[in-house]
Amino acid sequence: MSDIETNDDEFSWDTTVTLQGIEVVVPLKKSVIQQEIDDQVSIKGSHRKAILRSTIKKFSMGSKKGVENLNGDALKEFQWNAFILLIDDVIANQHMAMRNDPALVEKALSDPRLVWPEK
Repeated sequence: MSDIETNDDEFSWDTTVTLQGIEVVVPLKKSVIQQEIDDQVSIKGSHRKAILRSTIKKFSMGSKKGVENLNGDALKEFQWNAFILLIDDVIANQHMAMRNDPALVEKALSDPRLVWPEK
């Protein structure tokens, strides 16, 4: 749930997600997806909820400004918040069960919203 350092040479792709009725293009990398799932699964419940509330608030503020009016760091932050909320939606309140069940993590990683689209 924090900025993650990645290898810039790693393959990335964009996915479009709808959050709060707004379509958002979110850049994805496999390592970042894995790290965010691990982060959300490992964090204490009360702390996780507080971070998600803050993320929702920041996302809502960005959406009120209008995605088309965001650029540079503001757009990156908006996309990052959308990514965190997407991972939260993929986990679907199974973060506790995922701590002890790698199969649930693999299931989350194979969610169609997180998989590179085959052409």
